[in-house]
Amino acid sequence: MYKIIFIDEQKTDIDDFKDYVDETNSNEKFEVIGEFPQEELEEMIQVIFKHNPDAIVTDFMLNEMKDDIKYNVPYNGVQLVQEILTIRESFPCFVMTSFDDNAIKASDDVNLVYIKNILHGSEKAAKVKANFLQRVESQIIHYKIKITNAERELNRLLELRNSNKANIEDEEAIIRLDHFLETSIDKRNAIPEEYKSLSNTKRLTEIISKVDELLKKVNKKDGE
Repeated sequence: MYKIIFIDEQKTDIDDFKDYVDETNSNEKFEVIGEFPQEELEEMIQVIFKHNPDAIVTDFMLNEMKDDIKYNVPYNGVQLVQEILTIRESFPCFVMTSFDDNAIKASDDVNLVYIKNILHGSEKAAKVKANFLQRVESQIIHYKIKITNAERELNRLLELRNSNKANIEDEEAIIRLDHFLETSIDKRNAIPEEYKSLSNTKRLTEIISKVDELLKKVNKKDGE
């Protein structure tokens, strides 16, 4: 079962999303946890990752209604998603809105934005081939497969390195895969890939260069 965090400032909309999951017979695939937006963005991020979700769905206008929250929310759904993606690269995130033009303009990726009317039967009326939750599931699966494949390949290359059979291309792949997996966990605190390259591949090249110089000196000495 996949865990979805749904963020909205109105309890009725949170309930509508849960009803939508039930109506599409997806309640056996998805566990939905509803959350109100927190007063501070960083606090919201902490709440989200405390739940360890598989995907995040958020309303765009998080500061519009004050029926269930009484404080000001200084960020919208797109800004929340952008912050999440600075922490976990490619993490499945979705923005739902009644104001699609504004949300699309605010987002770097128009594919993140979905019209909120889907919660009220617009998908059935349009007879869509893949509903919203099927798209969510597809992105979750794609994300997990990408990470699993990266872990498997990294372990294979590390075994190659441990057996002293890794070449420079293998070392570069290790750096690249290690960086991808690190940014999938916490992109903000990841070591930049170029520094990893400096400490591995370039260091290996420097060692080879020094060995070549040493061999030249040895051969010159033997020829004297």
